[in-house]
Amino acid sequence: MAVKEGSAGQLSLELEPGLARKFRSLRRCVAQTVYRAGLDRCAIAADESPGNFSKALSEREKGDSTARRFDLDALEAVLDETGDFTPIYYLIDKYLRDEEARKADAITQLGSMLPQLTSLLKQAGVA
Repeated sequence: MAVKEGSAGQLSLELEPGLARKFRSLRRCVAQTVYRAGLDRCAIAADESPGNFSKALSEREKGDSTARRFDLDALEAVLDETGDFTPIYYLIDKYLRDEEARKADAITQLGSMLPQLTSLLKQAGVA
């Protein structure tokens, strides 16, 4: 991920392709960020106990009213503490990427996979 300032003060983002496909939800994306940086460290930053913080990050069953909620203040605390903005990039990829950027990413991925695919087809005996 790279951030560049373009003309007229606009920011240009180069996102890691496929973040929205990599994670099933924002909650999972945040959980990975927290566990990579350290649960205790992030829980303290969010003023939560590690146990409660972990429960808030865990998947909730539909209709479970007893599950802990992960709030936006906790998200901000995680972002401030870790400096890892992957959850924001996930949201950008999921909600703000235009169709042309998605197509360009797919073409780039296909280009990098083509040599491997060709080799596998030869190994499988497909002409």
